[in-house]
Amino acid sequence: MVSYSIPVTILSGFLGTGKTTFLNHILTENPKTRYAIIENEFGEQGIDNELIIRPEETIVELNNGCLCCTLHDNLYDILNELHDRRSEIDEIIIEATGVADPSGLAQPFISHPLIKKTFPLASIICLVDAELMFDHLAHTEEAINQISFSDILLINKTDTVDDEQVNRVRKKLQQLNPLAKIYQGSKKQFPTIDFQRSNDKLESLLTSSDTNHQQDNSSAFPVSKPHTHHHHHHTDDINSQTFIFEQPFDLKKLYQSLFVYLTFQSVGLFRIKGLLSIQNDQKQYVIQSVGKRLEIQEKRNWKPNEKRSSILVFIGKNLQRPGLENVLRRGFPNKSKQP
Repeated sequence: MVSYSIPVTILSGFLGTGKTTFLNHILTENPKTRYAIIENEFGEQGIDNELIIRPEETIVELNNGCLCCTLHDNLYDILNELHDRRSEIDEIIIEATGVADPSGLAQPFISHPLIKKTFPLASIICLVDAELMFDHLAHTEEAINQISFSDILLINKTDTVDDEQVNRVRKKLQQLNPLAKIYQGSKKQFPTIDFQRSNDKLESLLTSSDTNHQQDNSSAFPVSKPHTHHHHHHTDDINSQTFIFEQPFDLKKLYQSLFVYLTFQSVGLFRIKGLLSIQNDQKQYVIQSVGKRLEIQEKRNWKPNEKRSSILVFIGKNLQRPGLENVLRRGFPNKSKQP
């Protein structure tokens, strides 16, 4: 008999829509809530874990795959572990990779009776980029699925567009998902969202989307992994390239090199994110790019004895590593070929 429940919120949204920034907003708004955060990143090297503002939280990081498909079994292992640590946790937030299909990710919380009672799915929140949403819809099936299978839609980055564009986005969202509740905001002013809603609509959406799963009637934890898997073929043409450099960059040269690349050559590139070591600078920097927007900001001082290196992850369609590496090497203080 389950005598407790820990609600689960899934954050979805295409690459670069601002999920980690919104996650930090949630943590700031709820300082007394003890969260377990499951971070799922598409690249082989995790970055988002470094960007979470409350490192004391229980953070589980899963890289180089997507929880809705290749890492699906890992989710059952994590839930078994979190069950053992249930006295330390009030809520769970899953930040899905930007190409995740939420219908597959949510299946364990809908189809498995024990998980459904123990870890009830409160909401699936999908963030959309007010400026780039129509581009995402035109080129990726994932963006359509994320919007269609969410019960809360957040139009993010409204400060980058005018009111007419926001209204166009809102009308399209209402067309794709007329039952969802729609909010709008930006990192400077996110709305307050009530996550703890009935998941009846979620269940009807998600169970109708995939009827080929097997029921597991486990009556106690640990629960067993399923024998069938959700199939999602987004990784056929979307890939990631990760670069690690020991040599520090020249901040101005790196910015100029990437700016030129994004302006003229970045066909198929969805996302850049990373952590930078800059020559003659005691601070670590965060680099992020969505579309043609490039942002580099100070993050924190390097810690004593901390190894200083730069990690950059590119995500897109059919990315070619040699060309990206040449772009990055133009950002070094000299023409040294040493990484």
